[in-house]
Amino acid sequence: MSNQRSLKEIIETISVEAGIGKEEIHQLINKKMDELGEFVTELGAAHIVAREMGVDLSSDPPAKEQSMIKIDQLVPDLNNVSLLGRIVRLYDSHSFKRKDGTDGVLQSIIMGDKTGSIRIVFWDEKAGELQNSNCKIGDPIRIFNGYTRLGRDGSTEVHLGTRSQLQIRPSGIKVEELPDSKPTHTTIQDIKGNEIDVSIRGKITQIDDKLEFERSDGTKGQKQGLVIGDETGEIYINFWNEKAEKLDAYALGDIVEIVGLATKIGLKGFIELHSNRYSSISKITGIKDIVVKKGFIGSMQGIEDQLLKINQISELNKLVSIKGLIADVSSTHEFSREKGSIGKVRNLTITDNTGIIRIVLWDDKTQLVNEGDIDKLFTIFNGFTRKGRFEEIEIHCGKQTQIDIEEGELEHLKQYIVEFSNINNLSEEETEVNIKGIITEFGPIQEIETKEKEMVRMLNFKIEDNTADIRITCWRENVDKLHDLSVGDTIEILNARIKADTGYGIGLLISRNTIIKKALDNSSNPQGFVSSLNVSDASAYQQSIQDIEDINEGDDVTIQATVVKLVEKPFVYELCPLCKKKVKDENNLYLCAEHGTIEEPINRILFTFVVNDGSGNINVFCAGKLAEIILGLSADSASRMVEEQESSKAPYTHLKNKSFVNSELLISGRVNKNPFLNSLEIVAKSIEKVSYKDATKGLVKQIYVD
Repeated sequence: MSNQRSLKEIIETISVEAGIGKEEIHQLINKKMDELGEFVTELGAAHIVAREMGVDLSSDPPAKEQSMIKIDQLVPDLNNVSLLGRIVRLYDSHSFKRKDGTDGVLQSIIMGDKTGSIRIVFWDEKAGELQNSNCKIGDPIRIFNGYTRLGRDGSTEVHLGTRSQLQIRPSGIKVEELPDSKPTHTTIQDIKGNEIDVSIRGKITQIDDKLEFERSDGTKGQKQGLVIGDETGEIYINFWNEKAEKLDAYALGDIVEIVGLATKIGLKGFIELHSNRYSSISKITGIKDIVVKKGFIGSMQGIEDQLLKINQISELNKLVSIKGLIADVSSTHEFSREKGSIGKVRNLTITDNTGIIRIVLWDDKTQLVNEGDIDKLFTIFNGFTRKGRFEEIEIHCGKQTQIDIEEGELEHLKQYIVEFSNINNLSEEETEVNIKGIITEFGPIQEIETKEKEMVRMLNFKIEDNTADIRITCWRENVDKLHDLSVGDTIEILNARIKADTGYGIGLLISRNTIIKKALDNSSNPQGFVSSLNVSDASAYQQSIQDIEDINEGDDVTIQATVVKLVEKPFVYELCPLCKKKVKDENNLYLCAEHGTIEEPINRILFTFVVNDGSGNINVFCAGKLAEIILGLSADSASRMVEEQESSKAPYTHLKNKSFVNSELLISGRVNKNPFLNSLEIVAKSIEKVSYKDATKGLVKQIYVD
């Protein structure tokens, strides 16, 4: 066995025996390290250079005179090592690029004899010989002229270079000298959660879709998950990048053996397995079917106990675990780090019944959420608390953080909804408030010139809850937060700023920190005014629905019919604020037949459309708040639309463009006789828009008025 020589002693020996200078030897060692990269130390590279130059650093006899050595006798820095044993574990090959630009291949196995086991590493053409031998786990193997080195995990490894030889299933060996060929895989129930080299055998019970993601450096990656089960339980396995591509050859019900997996405790407390570049998967045939015991190993025990409420998070630079409802998701922002790499950051906001907190996702974590995840549950395990831009505490999610996103039933989600203030209880002493209500007015976007001569956008709207209503103002980019909302929508407003009473009551201001979203439920709607978000069962109306041909003047009816025509005429009328009758515009004066000159008439929307239910046609007259909700504009906004477009039919065009014609409606109201047309019409009290699913009338949008 060789002496343990230092690098200096090895260089001295090479210089003497090969007759070359030490500087040249240093250059050869550095070149070899560049070729092999992280896979070799400087001492190991010196041994390789010595062998390539024919310099024997061993004090033992030549290999041809050596007998097979036992695994338990191996230590680092031996040359001319010869071993006999069995293949205990077989890993996939790994291709890599050396620093000099050349391609390299590495493959490894675990070899065992009766004294122990050891990792055997095959380089380049030796890896090719191993692959071409069609070897499998349990095969006898003999190697000659290997050399040992210290592995990255601190254990001794045997490496095969250009002078090494290997024999798969060699003849003339004594079976009794080999260890028994027995399964090396672990049953799923015996996986502990802290292993780095697990081999399992089981049946595929679930195959997920491939997921493509972008790394922080801009490169693309792939992930695909499997669920494997055996007689003791099930476990989830994540296959990454090129390993995910190999899963195309496998199907549900296949029995497979997977080698070289690392364990990890998942967010929900279940143990997961992850592939690495050496992991391998192979199909097992000719064995008895596996009856899988359903259920994942591990549990939520210990993790749920660590989840905090938002108001319990008070210290900076702490690891915390928390669960909340996603209220807002921002877009991803890319930036350059000092060393030139590209970083990514994304913010979201979550709530529970104790408060609101901002979450900051970094790099690969930014790919885990999108705007479609609003109102889903978001769980963080091991987030890190830091101070935000406005001195508030934020939770940052990096590499150490585990994240889970899940949908939930409404009753379960309600415990994560932030508490809202009643509008009538708001006071100027408060700074930021959370309110919920229904949009009753929606002004147009206006261009306002500031004192600094800057043109900015401004929009006013009004919401009401069961207690009162309030006017809310948006400026600049905050106007965009309302782009998909309209009159009748029930919304939640988080972190709105109190606007001082200037004679018209307290108002609210939408700031950069404010979140506006459609409400998860409509429990705060004012009585008699139901949000268009509500969905009811159309079957409840079936017995009361009447055919148009059967209705009579004076009836209170509900019909289900299709809009076939929208009557083209002005929609907005000026009314006397005292008697609510139309006024005449004469020389810019508004005249009421009963009350004379009116300084400020009120605007009201009135329009008519024709519906058909298969038994006949009838006109439907729609007015007031109901007309505003259907149109999606307040009466004042519709009036301004008429002025801005210089067309009394502008609201008609607006509603026509919303695909109102051909929509299916449930209409309730009183049947009157129109004296001008001498025909029946329905004065609508409520209108519900019916959609169809699986040919069944089911989902209904409700629109009510007082």
